[in-house]
Order: sequence, then C-alpha cells, then structure tokens
Amino acid sequence: MDFATAMKFLETAKSIGAAKGVEVSVAIVDAAGHPVLVARGKEEAWHGPYMATGKARLAAAFRKSTAKLMEQWADRPLYPMSLTEVIPGGVTLNKGGVPIYLKGECVGAIGVGGSSPDSDHEVARKTVEALGAAKPGTGKDKA
Repeated sequence: MDFATAMKFLETAKSIGAAKGVEVSVAIVDAAGHPVLVARGKEEAWHGPYMATGKARLAAAFRKSTAKLMEQWADRPLYPMSLTEVIPGGVTLNKGGVPIYLKGECVGAIGVGGSSPDSDHEVARKTVEALGAAKPGTGKDKA
C-alpha cells in the first residue's frame, strides 16, 4: 500500500461519506496494520482518527470486515477484547473496517468512523467496491 493508492481510497471514502451527509474520519493501513494515511472528519472529533485506525488495523489483521468479525465473535466476547492488548497499536471493536485487495492480495485495509457503526461499514465497503478492491471471488466484502 503506497501513499498514492491510499489517497485514492481516502478521497473516495470522504466523497461517499459526504454524499451521505457525514464528515468521516478515514484511516488506510498496510497489510501489517501500519498507518499509511489518516484523516480526521469533524474538527472536534479528535478521537476519530484513532477509532478509524483501530478498525482498519483489525480488518487487516484478519483479512475480513470488522462487521463480519463482530458477528463471528458475538458469542465469544472475551476473544475480541483480548485483541485490544495483543495487536500492536490497538484495535477498535466495531463495524467500519474493510480489507483492501489488489491483484488478489490483501494489501491493507480501510477504517471509517464518524457516524453509526452500520453507516461507517457502508462507507468503507462502498469505497472498496468502487475501487475494485473487494476480496477476490466475492464481488463484495463478504469475508
């Protein structure tokens, strides 16, 4: 994940969020969860970039959307809670993170914050789909 590619994802997410009337915070991380590009949404939302980065980091770590992970772990709440200390840099246990696949390989993830968890997920998912970076074989983020 290079800066120019990350900027395309960030700009697309900001545009999709704006169309929904939401000023989103967006984080793009590489496949190891390291931040490549982070942008705050609302000026007063100082926590937004941290939340978005944590969502992206979790999606990158498991190569799945955080929406799917939250569903997967619903009956095991202690497992995701343990990840907040285990994964370097921390994670955000909420919807809004989606992995990014380019040429069939996970190259990173996007995390979005600034609205409801479902809306954040929708912005992240639509961004990945708009840029043709959904998980191979799904056509969408179903993994």
